[in-house]
Amino acid sequence: MRYRITKSAAYRGLISLICVLCFSTAQRGSTPGISDDYVPGEVTVVLKTDVDPDVVAAQHGSLALERIENTNAYRFRVPAGSTVKDFSAELKRDSNFISADPNTVVKPPEIRQVSQAFVDQISQAFVDKQYPAQFYGQSSVSGLHIAEALNVATGAGVTVAVIDTGIDFDHPLFAGRLSWPNQDFVDGDSNPSEDLNGPAAGHGTFIAGLIALAAPGAKIMPLRAFAADGTATTFSIAKAIRFACDHGANVINMSFGVIAPDGLLKDTLTFAHQKTFLISSAGNDNLDFLQFPGVVDSQTLSVGATTSDDRRAPFSNYNQKIGVVAPGEQIYSAYPGGRWAYWSGTSFSTALVSAEAAQLLSLNSTLNRSNLGSLIKDSGVNIDSLNPGYSRKLGRRIDFLRSVQLLQSRN
Repeated sequence: MRYRITKSAAYRGLISLICVLCFSTAQRGSTPGISDDYVPGEVTVVLKTDVDPDVVAAQHGSLALERIENTNAYRFRVPAGSTVKDFSAELKRDSNFISADPNTVVKPPEIRQVSQAFVDQISQAFVDKQYPAQFYGQSSVSGLHIAEALNVATGAGVTVAVIDTGIDFDHPLFAGRLSWPNQDFVDGDSNPSEDLNGPAAGHGTFIAGLIALAAPGAKIMPLRAFAADGTATTFSIAKAIRFACDHGANVINMSFGVIAPDGLLKDTLTFAHQKTFLISSAGNDNLDFLQFPGVVDSQTLSVGATTSDDRRAPFSNYNQKIGVVAPGEQIYSAYPGGRWAYWSGTSFSTALVSAEAAQLLSLNSTLNRSNLGSLIKDSGVNIDSLNPGYSRKLGRRIDFLRSVQLLQSRN
């Protein structure tokens, strides 16, 4: 069911409390209160160099089902009589394997929270940089000084990969702003168009819209790893990250996460960290906890969510390892069908930080990952005084103008 957005601030405030989404595998349960699910009958493995996958699989009564191109990462079938967890443990005892883990299923919180985008039913003519006013002039992000920063940097020459549910290629916002090639890791083709038949439909389009808002000169590389029902696997995500790196992505937006560390994703992130800038959402569980890979602060920049008045968004995770925070409540962005919608979640905070990274890289393409992360964090606004009880657990709130000015001062 879709609901009409009114112009009532009170009503939109209610929407922002119930409409929270960021890709996560979180489900209520044991400490810390969340857990992962996995694909039955298979595991993901990373083999040591020069190990024959067919030989080692046969030694364990298994079969290599699929390989990630140009890697030693595979999906192995679990042999009859064993379980996913037991087989993973068995392979970990074999010195030929760097890692062996369940092929984790990644799900968005709206599956458990019954949350969704609230589509604006009012017809919105699109005029670049002018209308819809709710997009270009939205109060939720006005304090980030995006317009002022765009006088200095637009993201030109930078490619941002969005690993998500795909994109609406026909939305007028994206005309001339998409890179090529693209890929769909759900259907296995080169057309990552959004599938609208599920609760997560539109998520990728929404995120791409925010990147286009704050870094209009950047190219967006849509990579579909999540189906419309919100499901992906760690294997399909690893394939998408590798594809992004191999095809020139300078920034990768990862608005998702798993709860337990995963060997395949660890291996993939170690590779990707040397080639691109990785940005990950903190999660929407209102816990002192960060999703993986965001918790790996040496390789990724983790992003939490704030309200428009710099308070921690009530759904956002927090932690001493968090990188920065950005507005994530009651955000307005593109939605499939040439439409627009409101949505809330750390996924969308992450998209804004991806755009900030693109701006900075367009000013200085030689920035390494460490310097880029430091610029984004150091230029942020300290909001600890507005968030008693969360001191040093939110990082700083990003500011686009301050970040480009800091970069200019350091050049």
